[in-house]
Amino acid sequence: MRTLIGSGLAAIVASLALVPACGSDRPESMVSSGGTSPSGATTSTGASSGTGGPSLGGSLSGGGSNMMNSGGDGTTSFGGDDGTVACAAATAETTLAPVYLVFLLDESGSMGDGKYGDRKEKWDPVTSALEAFFADADSAGITASLGVFPLNNTTTGPATTTIPADCDANVYGTPEVAPRALPDAETFAAAIAKLDPPNEYGTPTYPALTGTIAYAETLLKADMSRKVAIVMVTDGEPVDCADNTIDNTAKAAMGVADHIPTYVIGVGDSLASLNAIAEGGGTDKAFIVSLDNPTQTRKDLLDAINLIRGKSISCELKIPPPPAGKRLDPNKVNVEFTGTDMAKTALKYGATCTGDTAWHYDDPANPKTVVLCDTACATVKADAMGKLDLEFACENRQIVQ
Repeated sequence: MRTLIGSGLAAIVASLALVPACGSDRPESMVSSGGTSPSGATTSTGASSGTGGPSLGGSLSGGGSNMMNSGGDGTTSFGGDDGTVACAAATAETTLAPVYLVFLLDESGSMGDGKYGDRKEKWDPVTSALEAFFADADSAGITASLGVFPLNNTTTGPATTTIPADCDANVYGTPEVAPRALPDAETFAAAIAKLDPPNEYGTPTYPALTGTIAYAETLLKADMSRKVAIVMVTDGEPVDCADNTIDNTAKAAMGVADHIPTYVIGVGDSLASLNAIAEGGGTDKAFIVSLDNPTQTRKDLLDAINLIRGKSISCELKIPPPPAGKRLDPNKVNVEFTGTDMAKTALKYGATCTGDTAWHYDDPANPKTVVLCDTACATVKADAMGKLDLEFACENRQIVQ
């Protein structure tokens, strides 16, 4: 939950030290960067050293440390004057993937129109929790939008069948609040205030989620590095509109689950059917918030949102391209975490997150991203003053056997 989220984590900037020598065709991954030694052997230039790493709330600076090369016979050193070749270093920048949470809020009459639902049980604690999340400093680094279903008709009084729900999925392709960087204590609160009272007829879950998925797809199309997730908050099963069923809604979520997960928060009792939507959306099961006590309802819902926030924040670092004419040897990448207590831990590599593996590549054959495993990710998130060093150097990484 919140204790696992470092402030500003998703916006962290990493300045990674690349060693362009690695991956060359010369022995021990050595390469010439210009100049000659007295013995005629080529030597490198631009070697750097440093101990910097990313503070979870700030930037990551890194550099090659003066380590012995363990990739071969152990005789090649950094910066030697005995004719051996040093690895050259350069810097580049990368960022953790930006996180977009696309909220979809049920504002049907049963949420609190005074006739079909008591606002003190549902609407008030739900919207209070949402506003707290949007305004929370711990949400820094997340971008959020807010859509509603059915669409707001701005009328007073309880829900009525004379104003039926909007069943066209296209109308849910534009949110009430466009993506906003968090924290934002005003924009979302003002939009939610305009929805009062929640008095729309019907619960067009299927068309609403279908339109929201289409909108989420546009966010990914604009930037494929984004992590986009949908968070739907509802108090009941689908009502009204053709083909508006749990099964169809679950299938819609399943269709994009591989790149856009759908989280479901159910407000009320007897909502086990919502688990099918969450399962289809790749998030296992719905969070069900009880109505026993409004204060507890608010807390439980906020806890659920914070847990979703933790699951959504990325622990991936894109590998920047090496300088022109150089290439990177993925077998010579090391990851090290330094905690607030200054204790350093070399994180072990493994092809998959099994055993004590701490990180792996997105694609071992053609790596583009360094991915922290769940336990390592939680450790990094929990230590807001910790540092994560990614060294693209000429020392073999620590591998889980």
